[in-house]
Amino acid sequence: MNPLFHGRPPYDGYQEWLTPNPLTGRFDLQAAAPMDTRLFFARIEELLLPLYQGRVPMAATYLDDRIKAGFIVYAQGDEPNDTVNVVPVAEFAEKVGVHDGTGHQDVCPRLNCSGKQHVAAEHRIWVHLHHLHASGRLLLNNHDAIRLTIPPHAPGEAWQFVSASPSEEHVG
Repeated sequence: MNPLFHGRPPYDGYQEWLTPNPLTGRFDLQAAAPMDTRLFFARIEELLLPLYQGRVPMAATYLDDRIKAGFIVYAQGDEPNDTVNVVPVAEFAEKVGVHDGTGHQDVCPRLNCSGKQHVAAEHRIWVHLHHLHASGRLLLNNHDAIRLTIPPHAPGEAWQFVSASPSEEHVG
């Protein structure tokens, strides 16, 4: 079961899905589409579609934006008075299971290293966070903050949320 697609997460970012043309595996764009739109969909085709089994929830693009920004917002709950932590991406990734020991602060692919040498450790962080998301181990709530989860095993089952802080919880 694809937990994000069949598990129906309780947040808005999982209501809309980006699905390419089933014949071409590419998104059909208007000839006059702006360059930033073309780049957005090219990135999804190249990097996200393979990780999300051929259809990408909008929440995955929000996670990608958070990673590009260099920080993760982590929430204990969904209410305004719930605990929220903002941590650098590399620190959050280490707390949820990426231990490369290199101390990289940037995350790849081609986010901060464009035109420079590609760093494999940074790529592993990016892939690991998206794999956790695609497997339903983390969700983005309606405030684009990450909630750690235990996904349902079958359609119709409830999502369970992990209440420990990321420093106390190993998700990988």
